[in-house]
Amino acid sequence: MRHDRHCNMSQHISDEKIDGTGGDVGSASVPDIPLPAPFDDYYLCSLTPSDFSRLADLYNNTDLRYITFRPPYPYTQQDAQWFHDNMANAPVAGYPGTHQCWIIRSKSHDGILVGICSTQFRSGLDTDPLTLGYFVAPEFRGKGIMPTVINEVCRQFPGATFDAEVASGNASSCRVLEKCGFTKVEGFEHEMRWPESKGGDLRKMWKFVKLPQS
Repeated sequence: MRHDRHCNMSQHISDEKIDGTGGDVGSASVPDIPLPAPFDDYYLCSLTPSDFSRLADLYNNTDLRYITFRPPYPYTQQDAQWFHDNMANAPVAGYPGTHQCWIIRSKSHDGILVGICSTQFRSGLDTDPLTLGYFVAPEFRGKGIMPTVINEVCRQFPGATFDAEVASGNASSCRVLEKCGFTKVEGFEHEMRWPESKGGDLRKMWKFVKLPQS
C-alpha cells in the first residue's frame, strides 16, 4: 500500500518514509492549531480512526481518485489504517511538535475532515527541502482555505526550504502556491505516468520552491 504524501490534486510527491513496523511510527501528541480569521472555522490537527471512512469515500467517490497519485484505488479501511499507523501522525525529523500530515477540519461541520496538508523530506534526509502536498475535499473548494493552511503549516518549520510539484494543467494549485510565496522553477519539467487504476495517462509536472524567510 502506498500513500500520496502530496495529497493535493495533481502534485506528485516521492515515496514516503516507512519504518516497516506496521504501527504508530513515532506518533506524538500535537495540539490543534486554529487558523486565523476569516478562516477561524477551520483548524489543523491529527488523523484519527474516525476519519477512515471519510478518507475511503473521498479517494473512491470523488475526483481525488484521479487527481492524487499514490493513494491506492480502490481505497480501503485497511489502507486508511496503514496511513494512520505508519505516516500521518509521525513527527517530521528535527521539528518536534509537528506532523507529517496535518488534517484540516471544520468546526461548523462537526469536525469533518476537510483536507490534508503534508510535509516530508523528499528522500527521507533532513538535509532535503520539505516537500509539501495537499488536497481539499470537493465541497470545500473555492473558499480560499488552502493558502492560509499552507502558510500556517510552513510556520511550524522555521528555517525550512519547501518544494512542491504540480501538474501543469492544475492552474488553481499553481495559484495557491504562488500566493504562499512559492516560485516556479523555470526549466524544471518532467512527465509522470499515473497508475493504470487512475487512468494511466502521462502528466507534465512543474516544480515550485519556497526559500526560508529572513
